[in-house]
Formats: sequence, structure tokens, C-alpha cells
Amino acid sequence: MPKRVLFVCTANICRSPTAEAMLRHRFTGDDIAAASAGLIARAGHPIDPRAEAALAAHGLTAGDHVARQLTPALIAQADIVLAMEKRHLAALNALAPDAHVRTFLLGKWLGNADIPDPYRGDDHDFERSCRLIGEALEHWCRRLPDLTKSRCS
Repeated sequence: MPKRVLFVCTANICRSPTAEAMLRHRFTGDDIAAASAGLIARAGHPIDPRAEAALAAHGLTAGDHVARQLTPALIAQADIVLAMEKRHLAALNALAPDAHVRTFLLGKWLGNADIPDPYRGDDHDFERSCRLIGEALEHWCRRLPDLTKSRCS
């Protein structure tokens, strides 16, 4: 059975779908199932075009992404939940207190750094967000042996 990684951000149109697309690209095989959701999702919306452009600059896409609302059921299905900001962790813990042992900041290995929301920013902010997400995923790939069975590339 694949390890299920759930990324969480605010609206599920910028950061979490970017992380989902990047993780899917980094892992070969069927050992990882990446998903994303938002605390106040813009349900039914595609990825923000600026986030898609930042991904495209790295040869990636999340063009088929459809935003969805975070639910306790989604959290329960995940083996690990990675949030973009500390305030997201607090909301996750309120929504599913029993999941606190598998809920972390994506930026945990970057000094518990938040991944800033680029939504109100410009293209540079979206590229910075994409770069930080990539850096954070590099650290997670090295530190989670259970996830790296599929050979993180």
C-alpha cells in the first residue's frame, strides 16, 4: 500500500497543489500517493495560473488540479500531513487532534519555516514559494526512510 502524503494550505490553489505535483514528480513507482486540500478551500477551482507557471518553469504541471476542502476523513486517510504554516498546524490539530503525531510543517527541516502564501504577490513570490517547497521536500525525502523506498529522485 502506498504511503499517503497530504499537503495542506489555505485555499488549495497555490502552495499545496504545487507541493503535491512536486512530490509526485520526485518519487518513482507507486509507493507514494500525494494529495492536497485547503482549510478554506476554493473548492472546484484549478491551480492558480501563477503557481502553474512557476511549476512549468521547473518542467512540472498541476493542470488537472481541482481544489478541495480539508476534512477529518482526508486527514485520517493520510500517513503524514504537511502544512504550509504554523497556523495551519493549529487548525489541523483542532480539526483532528488525534493526527498531531503525523502532522508537521513542510518547512520543519528549514528551521520550522512557514512557506509564505504567494497569492497576493507577484510572479517572483510564486517562484520563491515553489523554490522553498522544493527545498523542504528535499529534506523530507532524506529524512523519511519509509517514504524513500520508492527512490526519491
